[in-house]
Amino acid sequence: MSRTALDRAERLYRAGRYAELVSLLEPQLPVYRESQRFYYLLGASCLRAGDPGGALTYLKRAEQLAPSHRDTMLALAALSLRRGESEKAIDYYLRILEERPGDRRARACLAILREHGGAEGLAKLVETGKVERLYPGRKALPRFFLPFAVGLAFAAALWLAWPLGASLVEDLARHRAARPEVAAISLSRAERDAPVVSGGSFRYVLTEKQALASFERAKDYFQAYRDNSALIEINRLLGSNASAGIKDKARSLRAFVGKPDFRTIKDVPAYSEVQADPGLYDGCSVSWKGMAANVRADSGGLAFDFLVGYQGKKRLDGIAPSRIEGAEVPVDRALEILATIRAGGGAFSLDCEAIHELIAAP
Repeated sequence: MSRTALDRAERLYRAGRYAELVSLLEPQLPVYRESQRFYYLLGASCLRAGDPGGALTYLKRAEQLAPSHRDTMLALAALSLRRGESEKAIDYYLRILEERPGDRRARACLAILREHGGAEGLAKLVETGKVERLYPGRKALPRFFLPFAVGLAFAAALWLAWPLGASLVEDLARHRAARPEVAAISLSRAERDAPVVSGGSFRYVLTEKQALASFERAKDYFQAYRDNSALIEINRLLGSNASAGIKDKARSLRAFVGKPDFRTIKDVPAYSEVQADPGLYDGCSVSWKGMAANVRADSGGLAFDFLVGYQGKKRLDGIAPSRIEGAEVPVDRALEILATIRAGGGAFSLDCEAIHELIAAP
């Protein structure tokens, strides 16, 4: 049944029947909450149907599930332009070009922004409906825009070096959409009436008020895209005297944790905090600086000891057992790693997603 609904949605999208597609798929949210294609079709249809709020909500979820999906980024860029946020649109186009340097659509879109990049020009694009030519999928860019692509290299270099890069990242975080699938997970009346159990051995003992507050905080943190803080609340509930019903709902919330990203990671715990209580931070993401030592092959990847805080060879916060696949691990170099904490048996290790070599200050 779920496959049939998505198949029908694909046909409706190709036919341009966007309102019907939205009506078909929105009731299916609980079924497809992990489907990037589902959220992309919903978001792109809302965009074309003139519902920017719905488009933002669904496209951001699609981006969370597949951060490198080209059409999602094109749709989010076009949506940003509709909202007058040209800097965010440029960021999306440059992200596409980082992964696909020859992408003609992203190049042409950047050329359009060079021509119509002012506030007045963008407003005219939206008012005349020409912004729809930047949407992915159905409409091609008009040929008269393509000559502007000649200046793309200069534009890309300028924007990549632009000193407002940090503020763009903060802007992305501030304007992230709400997560409707998180809001849909709520406690029943029975679960609220009996949120904790008595008896047993638990790492954390919570009062009824604390258990309920912790669950709601986890939801609030997810809505603010503060996944680390949400995970801490969830881990506290799972290791506590909270009722089985609340723990089941907490596990459902855990499914919405996004893939770590250097640009958007928040609430990064310190090594000392994780060392003191590894289980509380299980699944959290960290971006720690330091150096790698004892690099060795390990079942298809590389295992190493990460010397946290040792990037300047002056202070060592601690040593974290780490592992990465598909990347080299520089030795005797100052590094920054992006990793997920895996806790067990009173200890923890790091599953690394990425490693950056730090550039020494002149």
